Amino acid sequence: MKIENPLVSIAIATYNGETYITDQLNSILAQSYQNLEIVIVDDRSTDQTFQILQNFQKLDHRIRLQQNEHNLGCNVNFNKALCLSTGDYIAISDQDDIWDKDKISYMIEIIGDDLMLYHDSTFVDANGNLKGKKMSDLHRFVKGNCEAFLLYQNCVSGHACLINKALLTYCLPLPQGIYYDWWMAYTAACLGKLNFTKHALVLHRRHSQSTTENDKTDNRRNKRIKNLILFQNHPLTPSVTKALITKLLSGYHGLTEESFSLKFFFLLLVNAKKILYIRRRSLFSMVQFLFRESSKHD
Repeated sequence: MKIENPLVSIAIATYNGETYITDQLNSILAQSYQNLEIVIVDDRSTDQTFQILQNFQKLDHRIRLQQNEHNLGCNVNFNKALCLSTGDYIAISDQDDIWDKDKISYMIEIIGDDLMLYHDSTFVDANGNLKGKKMSDLHRFVKGNCEAFLLYQNCVSGHACLINKALLTYCLPLPQGIYYDWWMAYTAACLGKLNFTKHALVLHRRHSQSTTENDKTDNRRNKRIKNLILFQNHPLTPSVTKALITKLLSGYHGLTEESFSLKFFFLLLVNAKKILYIRRRSLFSMVQFLFRESSKHD
């Protein structure tokens, strides 16, 4: 039974976001949907972020603010914010975007029985100027039982998500080494409860100081392998998808013994319509990726 006017928690994990956090919070507090709690966990910022948040808390009783004793990192901090959220639904917020005033109202209206709903976003630069592109210009969106499509690429951004709190039962604690939104989307897809809307409901700021822009922790192939291992071990991964992951991991392992694997190339090629579906790229770029992925790297 649908709950009328359910409480929606806005989960925000902040760290050194003083430049844009005011714009973000103003757009959240201006939402046409007002039954909100704003759960903010600051990861021991070293700038003025926490002081700005404290000032906002004095102005709006819906803001619940905590600061970690030590820096925990992005996934652990978001995990904490999600666990502190008490709403029937949870919307995830970055610290540097601007939300459409009807974002929550619209998503609450259409989420239905899905566990995760995500939307399109419009890109803006550091100064808030339109860049002329949306998320959907770079990625195709997927829904339902689409976990195999999410093995190599992710089209679900945390800032674009509204989740039913029931999803947390299946995806927490958030594992290290993979973007939290990717893990949550994969979990919802395994359950067949992932959906999207084509409406662009956020001005998404892309700038050099963002977490994803500064993620240099590993090379891309190693990340793919580590993600595949996490997906393989996910308790909800369907047997067919698990079998595909096993073959893919075996293919990568074989590259330790040969400079190029034709067998692995054809495995990737046969499954390319699934595993390479999300990212919009030319045929030449796709074939180039397949050859590079099937070759041993120094």
